Amino acid sequence: MGGLMPKSLLLRIISYIFILGLVIVVSSCGGSNLNNPMSDSDSLDDKSDADDTDDVGGLDVTVNVTKETVKPGEQVDINATVQGVRGTSVTLNWLNITGYGTLSSENDLAVTWTAPDTLNGENTKVEVLQLVVTVISEIVAVNDSEIQTETQIISDTTEILLKVVSE
Repeated sequence: MGGLMPKSLLLRIISYIFILGLVIVVSSCGGSNLNNPMSDSDSLDDKSDADDTDDVGGLDVTVNVTKETVKPGEQVDINATVQGVRGTSVTLNWLNITGYGTLSSENDLAVTWTAPDTLNGENTKVEVLQLVVTVISEIVAVNDSEIQTETQIISDTTEILLKVVSE
C-alpha cells in the first residue's frame, strides 16, 4: 500500500474537482445574456405578450417553385427561404401529403419533386406538398440571484400545390 493514495484523500480530490467544475460552469453563464432577448428585469412567468413568436423574432418562410403544372415524369425544383430566425435549432420537414411522385429530400432547403410517370388513366392529378419549419429557441436570463431558462417552439406550415396534367 506504499504507492497507493488513501481513499479519503482520493474522494477529497474528486470533490474539489467537482466543485471547481461547478463554479466554472455557473460563472461562465454570466455573459450569456449579452445577446439574450431577455433582460434582468424580465420574468419567464410574465406572459404579457399576446404573440409568443415576437420573442424569437417571428418566422418568415418563403417557398419558390420553378413550375406549378407539369407533365408526367417531369421535375420541379422547390427552394425554401427561412428568415427571422433567432433559434438554437431549425428543422425543415417536407411532406408528400397525397403521395404522388417523389421528393429528393425531406429536410433540405432546396428539394426536387418528380411527378409520377403515369396518371393511371386520369387526365389530371394534384399533388399537395407541405413544408413544416420548426424553430426551437432556448432563452437564458441571468440576474443577481438565479438563472432562468425558457424553451420556445415556433412552427410554420407552408402548403404547395402542384398539378400533373397528361399530354
